[in-house]
Amino acid sequence: MSEEKRKILEMLADKKISVDEAEKLLAAVSEAPAASGPAQAKGPKYLRVLVEPAPGNKEGDRVNVRVPLNLVRAGLKFASFIPPQVQEKVNSELKEKGVPFDLSHFNAQDVEALLVHLNDLTAEVEGKENVRVFCE
Repeated sequence: MSEEKRKILEMLADKKISVDEAEKLLAAVSEAPAASGPAQAKGPKYLRVLVEPAPGNKEGDRVNVRVPLNLVRAGLKFASFIPPQVQEKVNSELKEKGVPFDLSHFNAQDVEALLVHLNDLTAEVEGKENVRVFCE
């Protein structure tokens, strides 16, 4: 048994965390790569968003954003520590703003599935800009 799992179980035994919190922590520890270095899984490392002027438009801005996917994955793991009553408030605020998103049903597997299927998305915005979203 890993040291991390042992600590989580000790915190549970000492009633420092709830069973649900322990379950989330154990899942997060299980999903983490066992070692860094050459044995790490290969795959996309960055989420890229490129915005360029459409052909013939010389006035548009150029945007190039590169977000490390490990940052996205870490954020998801951090979200698992948000207390349920706070998740409910966030979910209701998002729904009020027209974003039907439920934090309690979103997990790391969902993100990995999205990344696998996100090859290259291109959208034209009002004929002025081209937007590309992809992983590399």
